[in-house]
Amino acid sequence: SCGRIMSNCMILLPLLIMFLRSLPTCTSFSPHAIQPQKMMLHNTKSIATIHRIRSSSSTTTELSALAIPAMPPIDAGSIAQGLGYLVGTGAVLLYTPIAVRIVRQESADGLTLSTWWLKLVSYTCSILYNFDKGYPLSSYAETAVLGIESVTILVLVSYYQQKLFNAQFLGLVAVFVTAVGVALNDQITPPEVLALGQAGSAVINVFALVPQFALNARTKTAGDYSPITASLATVGCTIRLFTTTQLANSDPLLLGSFGLAFLLNGSLLLQILYYGVRYEGKSLTAVLTADYNTAASDNNTNDEI
Repeated sequence: SCGRIMSNCMILLPLLIMFLRSLPTCTSFSPHAIQPQKMMLHNTKSIATIHRIRSSSSTTTELSALAIPAMPPIDAGSIAQGLGYLVGTGAVLLYTPIAVRIVRQESADGLTLSTWWLKLVSYTCSILYNFDKGYPLSSYAETAVLGIESVTILVLVSYYQQKLFNAQFLGLVAVFVTAVGVALNDQITPPEVLALGQAGSAVINVFALVPQFALNARTKTAGDYSPITASLATVGCTIRLFTTTQLANSDPLLLGSFGLAFLLNGSLLLQILYYGVRYEGKSLTAVLTADYNTAASDNNTNDEI
């Protein structure tokens, strides 16, 4: 039996030697062997971090490329120019309510002829000054339109007051046309005179509304001056103050003129509303819509009489 055991050991011994040789040696577990593995692991983490940073930066770049582009800065000059043309367009309707009231009533007893002469002279002075300065039309477009409308109202008032063809009216027309022709001649009229006329246009506007103020106060009525016209004029002067600062280099003469016109038209509007509600016993709506309800009220009054 001992011999058999020895023979079996001799057979297993070569297999054991082969197995031991296949195992890693002790040097593979030494600190010098472990260090390269740590370095490899550190390098792997560093590479992963770099990839994350690059991925994040590329994502940020893509997001910035997809971002909504910034809005361009708003040009105040362009807004002012647009508002200027808007006011000029709205000026076409400024004196329309007064013309409608005159035609429907077939009377202009509630208006003063001097008011419309002074308005025409005021607008003409302003037009000549702006034209001589070379300012863009948008900065005074509504003034030109108002000048044309003033001529229309002037003719209507003088016609219904039976003064259109008398000698005094025709004489004033001749003087006005001659004065405009002289003002347009640079060799006769220096720029200082036109500047004085522009400064005087504000004063003329004061006196243009004073006769209407006096007529309303004397009769204790709202008169025939349109509250819609007064409201539109007040708003228009407010806008024109802004356009003057943007398009006319804050011209002090223009700013003073429009500022004073704002105060006058606003005061006239308050007077019309006050007399209409307090003394005539009308509602606020009735006063504001009197331009288009006048004919109906007059018809009702005649029927009652």
